[in-house]
Amino acid sequence: MVATTAAVLLGLGGLTACSSDEEAPAEAPSDVPVAGVSVDVVDPGEGSTSPLTWFSDDSEQQTTFRATRGLEQKTEGATEEDDVPYEERTMEIPLTLSTTTDGEELESEVVAGAPTGDNTDRNDDIATAEGFTMTQAFGQDGRVTSRNYTAPDGATDSARASVEQSFTQMTDLPLVFPTEELGTGAKWTVASQVDDSISMRQTVTYTLVKREGSRIELDVDIDRTPSVRQMAGTDLQVVDSSSDSGGRISVDLRRPVPVSGMVETSTTVTYGEPDSDVTVVQTSRNKSVWEPAPDGTTEENSD
Repeated sequence: MVATTAAVLLGLGGLTACSSDEEAPAEAPSDVPVAGVSVDVVDPGEGSTSPLTWFSDDSEQQTTFRATRGLEQKTEGATEEDDVPYEERTMEIPLTLSTTTDGEELESEVVAGAPTGDNTDRNDDIATAEGFTMTQAFGQDGRVTSRNYTAPDGATDSARASVEQSFTQMTDLPLVFPTEELGTGAKWTVASQVDDSISMRQTVTYTLVKREGSRIELDVDIDRTPSVRQMAGTDLQVVDSSSDSGGRISVDLRRPVPVSGMVETSTTVTYGEPDSDVTVVQTSRNKSVWEPAPDGTTEENSD
């Protein structure tokens, strides 16, 4: 009972969501809550220093984003009949991106091409989300002040939800810079709140590996810890947690998402009930991959 309840509440069904033939009505842009972030410099780096700031030009970026999500569950101290073996799903979304500015704030637009996934039974369904758009307003340091989603008229509810989940996985990596000048080897942290099955306090540590013009390379390390001690609506309490992550991304300061790279995160949370020796151990894994356009180049169209 404990294990089954935990599996449902932690969204295992999201890995194998059913398709729907029902078309959603046309919608106006839907505002999405934006979590605040705090930024702290750990090491300013060495050598020549300068601030990292976002800016825009009149060109477009085309890239491909792959979002992988996986989950497994094990029961300790009781029957294993409720165990859930590891399963993951990957969605691939071609993206067209552009950034504009009014001289003070920047605005980016990310438009999805036709998504595909390794759950081939859903590909016809999720393809209806082609044209799904994310618009963000942000400052030169990368702090997002507003975000909204606009779904195409013909997108099904399940397709819209799946693409939104992938976009959320992408934005869970906040590319925010300190205001201080930084040199090679600079290290800073960006702390925020994310939802990874349950609410998590996330701290991303970035290390500036290299900078050439508008291009930078960043090593990425992510630590996640539950920000709640009990799962809502149950007697299940968090008794232990751990996380492991690693990755490197290449960023063009003119572009709203990484040009290339990979970041992978694994989080394990152990749940238990008061006065019980039974525990439920759940491990979720997320992998985000960015690649240039299929021809291996970044397409740039100047007005």
